Amino acid sequence: MKKVLVLFIAIAIVFCFFSCKTSEPAAKSSDQAAKPAQAKAPAPAPAPAPKPAAAPAPEAPKTLSEFPAGKWLDANWDALWVFFADGSVKLYDSKNGDLIYDFNGKTKNLKLEPAGTGLKLSFRCDETQRFYTFEKALEGTDMGLDIDRDWTDEAYHVLMPLQD
Repeated sequence: MKKVLVLFIAIAIVFCFFSCKTSEPAAKSSDQAAKPAQAKAPAPAPAPAPKPAAAPAPEAPKTLSEFPAGKWLDANWDALWVFFADGSVKLYDSKNGDLIYDFNGKTKNLKLEPAGTGLKLSFRCDETQRFYTFEKALEGTDMGLDIDRDWTDEAYHVLMPLQD
């Protein structure tokens, strides 16, 4: 019984091998010999799906005067940061109004750029030994302030409310 089963399987394998090997390629080669000028063009590839339109990137501000003018309070130090329409930045004592520091002409690496949903202003002041970053969202009135001080790795961050 085992010999009959093995023989049957061997015959089936040989039959499949020869029938698969000879039927398809022979038909193709006879078609190609009969009609050499009629080469089949490959089927066109499906068109790629359209990509969703990306929102345009916000345009970078061109001058410091594009940063919001106003007064913001750093309550930790009773300091009033004032940004003027002409692009100047000054720091005042919020209790008595005395000028603490005028940054006009004392900054370097000034950068004004879009950030998230607002604007970011950053600059270095060698006299104060600090790097300042102000971030103001287009909506809302608060402004974030980060200060990187040369003499410490301790970060300083405060959220400053807009003042009248």
